[in-house]
Amino acid sequence: MLPTTAERATDHSAGRAALDPQLLREAEEYAAALVRRGLDGPEQVAELVSDYFYADGATPFSPAAAREIVGRLWRERLAEQETWPEVTDVDRLESAFAALGGAGITARAAFTCCMSCGTAEIGGEAAEGDHGYVFFHTQDADAAAAGHGLWLRYGVHGADADGSGAVAVGRAVVAALAAAGLTGTWDGDPARAIGLDPMDWRKRLAPLAG
Repeated sequence: MLPTTAERATDHSAGRAALDPQLLREAEEYAAALVRRGLDGPEQVAELVSDYFYADGATPFSPAAAREIVGRLWRERLAEQETWPEVTDVDRLESAFAALGGAGITARAAFTCCMSCGTAEIGGEAAEGDHGYVFFHTQDADAAAAGHGLWLRYGVHGADADGSGAVAVGRAVVAALAAAGLTGTWDGDPARAIGLDPMDWRKRLAPLAG
């Protein structure tokens, strides 16, 4: 559980003042990017911030100090969230993935760290009867959250000698995106990923506990 306002004021004021201002800015920027990405809970983000600066057996950001930073940024994002439209681009993307999952295509968001790992591991995610897959990895999500486009990787489970199966999956992905209100850019080549133009990445955060 993240600390209350009183606990933050009591426990972390001195520690924050002792931190190098540049280091503090770096931590806040890194934490803000993770909060904006929206893939992890607040405790996980705080742990990532603390670990990010770990070197020589120590980190300048204790878990408590990292939680203070993340808690403040989380609350700011929740306040922004109140002004968001009813349906965001990320909501549309999640809707498209849900539809694909119901149509026999294993659909995973922010799956593994990179394309190689995702392609190697997506088969283990397949439900009975799934014939294809689509995913984007965490590096793709980082890029999208930073205001860049998003790449969707797709294919078939099993052999696909002529690529026709992947083409069919690609078409299904593009159609699902369109039905959800997003435009996927793809030239029909099964060797090419499906691109989404820069999105207004608004991934909804869960309320803070306590």
